[in-house]
Amino acid sequence: MSRLLGRGLGVMLALAALVAAAPAHAQEPLNLLYFGNSFTQATCCGGTRSVPAVVFDLARAAGYPAPRTVNRSVNGQSLQWHIDNNASAINTGIPAGEDWDFVVLQDLSTMPTRLGSLSQHLSSTLDMYQLVADRSPDVVPVLYETWARGPGHSFYAGANPSFPGGPAEMQAELRDGYEQSTANINQAVGMDIARLARAGDAWEADDFWLGLYANDIYHANNRGVLLNGLVLYGTIYGDPTTSDIPLASVLNQLGLSAEDGARLTAVADSVLAIPEPSSGTLLLASFALAGRRRRARARRSV
Repeated sequence: MSRLLGRGLGVMLALAALVAAAPAHAQEPLNLLYFGNSFTQATCCGGTRSVPAVVFDLARAAGYPAPRTVNRSVNGQSLQWHIDNNASAINTGIPAGEDWDFVVLQDLSTMPTRLGSLSQHLSSTLDMYQLVADRSPDVVPVLYETWARGPGHSFYAGANPSFPGGPAEMQAELRDGYEQSTANINQAVGMDIARLARAGDAWEADDFWLGLYANDIYHANNRGVLLNGLVLYGTIYGDPTTSDIPLASVLNQLGLSAEDGARLTAVADSVLAIPEPSSGTLLLASFALAGRRRRARARRSV
């Protein structure tokens, strides 16, 4: 525990330094590491571009340097599987003199619910964060909340449905699970370092619109992938207003319309406006990233 508290103090000091030196570091790209499955990969099951690739596209469109991205997602796997079988990129995926800025953690889409194991979700999110923090002590974990199956899915049908209350009931369990895993990391570290990317809540805010789902009413199509990317981008870069990003190139990559972009940024912004638990650390981080965002906007206007 003392090691974790010491790490927390190091994070606080690092963020304070970041605020003081933000102009000098404004051009440095973020190092982003992803662990997830098909809800992160997307290209297997209804999308044509992965969520990390869309976050990359959004960051560039918003005026940031292109992030250095390593995506270690594997379809069908849990975070515990990654811990046991797929953690080598924590050390090998980045040069020796650099550190990870953010690690995005996405568990099986049923793990935090009654169909999975909330205790495993809590332990594996914390354990994976700690593995990355052993390599990069100041890394910020981002918990990528997944979404409920769509209306009409078999989870809600039959004599004994898995979720009699429909998508809202499943999403409530997912939200509770990811809020608990975020708080669990914060409690272990002794400060509010973890961030919750409320992607699933964005799907709920759009009434679980079937236009977000692939044909299996389960995975994301390109609209759903963009919505997830917007929420993750906004969470990582501290940008609660995605509707002012020039999206033409991003939409073109995904084969989506300007109307799609307007709808999805409005939905993303509605959940990005939900405040994280307040603390001095998060205020420091928000200040530093807001400064980067203002400078990025200034570069776009030149």
